[in-house]
Amino acid sequence: MKISFNRCIRDGDLIIVNERHDTMKAVKVCENLVIQNRVGVFKHSNWIGKPFGSIIFSNKGGFVYLLALTPELWTLVLSHRTRIL
Repeated sequence: MKISFNRCIRDGDLIIVNERHDTMKAVKVCENLVIQNRVGVFKHSNWIGKPFGSIIFSNKGGFVYLLALTPELWTLVLSHRTRIL
């Protein structure tokens, strides 16, 4: 299966939410959920149908980037321990 980066975000997708240059989180999109962070409140229902790489603005004027899941971003998001896996 080939990964397409031109597709839109759908309900149930696992995406990367880039809050700042050093803060990223993996989030599963569910239509009735909400994420709150220091820059505002983000509804998942506003994300559905947007293309990957979109900038989403919060109620307070802050923003996040919605990125597609790639192996490079996945390794940055996972918490690393001091043991060999």
